[in-house]
Amino acid sequence: MLADLIRIKTNLADEQIGYILSCFEPIHVQKNTLLLKPGNVSSKLFFIQKGCLRLYYDNEDQNVLTRFMAFENTFLTSIVSFISRAPSSEYIQAVEDSKLLVISFNQFNHLRNTISEWDKMYIHILEYGLTVVNSKLSSLLTQNATERYLALLKDNPELVQRLSNSNLAAYLNVSPETLSRLKSKIW
Repeated sequence: MLADLIRIKTNLADEQIGYILSCFEPIHVQKNTLLLKPGNVSSKLFFIQKGCLRLYYDNEDQNVLTRFMAFENTFLTSIVSFISRAPSSEYIQAVEDSKLLVISFNQFNHLRNTISEWDKMYIHILEYGLTVVNSKLSSLLTQNATERYLALLKDNPELVQRLSNSNLAAYLNVSPETLSRLKSKIW
């Protein structure tokens, strides 16, 4: 899966791809495992082979605000912390039992310094992250809760099928009660 993505996004030879893949560590994490806590510097980039990770905030009122849900064939990290080396204000948590490939910040930069073509993957990760953030911000600013839920049903039905109601509500930035009302109104 990762090798296929690298082939699509770069012009790397198979031996270079093999070397890159050797820099990633395969891990399995159980549902609810925290991979990053606020205050820690994000030192790992995760590629999801199977499962789901979420990037979220927890505010003073103990409200969970989900910024992103990442599924198979997607990279995830707290990108600002990963790039700046500043402490993160976000959590990364496994929402499902997940099979991941993990690369450290140092290994990632080693690849950038030794294989110039690897920067195409870096650009892909940054562009994907930028479009996701922009799309989420746009929906929060321009759509009401019903419109966000309907758009999610249309564009990302796997989220509705795979996520618990509490995770789905946090992703939509609504209360679980509001989500329940939306579901009953639409069905």
